[in-house]
Amino acid sequence: MSNQRTKHELARGGLVVFLLAWVAGFASSEVRAGDAPEVVGGMTNGPIVFRMVRFEVTNNVTPPAHWTNPAIVKLRGPYVPPVLSYTNAVFANFFPDSLNHLIWTNFIAHTNGRSTTVWWERTHPANWPTNPPVVKWNPGSLLYGWRGFTAISPCWEGEVSSGQVPITALTRRHGYSRGHGMGADGFSTNYVGRKVWFVTSKNELVTVKVVSQVVRIGGNDPQSRRDYTIFLFDRDLPPGIEPMGVVHITNLAAKYVFASGAPMPFFKTEQGGHVSAGIAGFSVDTWKGGDSGSPDMLPLPGELVFVSGRSTTGPTPQMQADMDELCRRQNLDSKRYQMRWVDLSRFPDYGVKPK
Repeated sequence: MSNQRTKHELARGGLVVFLLAWVAGFASSEVRAGDAPEVVGGMTNGPIVFRMVRFEVTNNVTPPAHWTNPAIVKLRGPYVPPVLSYTNAVFANFFPDSLNHLIWTNFIAHTNGRSTTVWWERTHPANWPTNPPVVKWNPGSLLYGWRGFTAISPCWEGEVSSGQVPITALTRRHGYSRGHGMGADGFSTNYVGRKVWFVTSKNELVTVKVVSQVVRIGGNDPQSRRDYTIFLFDRDLPPGIEPMGVVHITNLAAKYVFASGAPMPFFKTEQGGHVSAGIAGFSVDTWKGGDSGSPDMLPLPGELVFVSGRSTTGPTPQMQADMDELCRRQNLDSKRYQMRWVDLSRFPDYGVKPK
């Protein structure tokens, strides 16, 4: 495995199927005292390395009825419960040149003292939305200070309830949200004039208004399914608000590989004002009604990269075409408002395709 070529050929060959022994009566078994698990080998699943660990358990089943016969006991001796051997796959490490390794090692290096709470304060005062919200970042949150974190809007005038139907800035003029529940598919001005708020890292409030939007929803084919709304703002977001870079899910899936039992951090915000990494100690419920469209973000070192909305579709060339058309209808130069595609080409491609 130290050979680079051999390692990549092995990984590209496809996902290794891990067979976990399942023996009847396991619930009544116990690990034998003094027997430590034994490492018996290793397996790989793309960029992920597992140790194969074997341990033995004593199956405390009731002796067969005939074994209580004194003649049988005299002939064979007392009943001895069978000892069963189990082998399991335990995460060991990632290949050092993989995207999984980069994200995992960076994540564990930056979690000390961090919290899942995104906002110190996020409230609607009296006469909101005439009066702006009161918002302050929590500087100790998991995502504070990462490039692109100010693209997360704390609230807007069209939210169903606090934190719901969130908007994420993907260019200085365009905000992303869910498609379902936002009206008919196509271009419209149904939300024109609605206020959207963003917050700089210094807690300075920025207000923009919706000029128009395009809603995309529908399609059963995973390759053509669309579920998003793109809003066009009335002005450019200032330098204190930085739109997130983006990545296409197909490109990411081939390089950032999932396997049960291996850590795979993703940052996901939710309506209550928290962010989950999907890792023990940094995990919250992000699949509640109203969380749809909340950003799913790849935590690259120092940068949050937008992958998709919660249960909604991610960036595509077609989405950029919708942004361009929104600009054209307002006589804006669309070349100034292109999504920034993050290049992951330097990482090995393990050939995994999304289902």
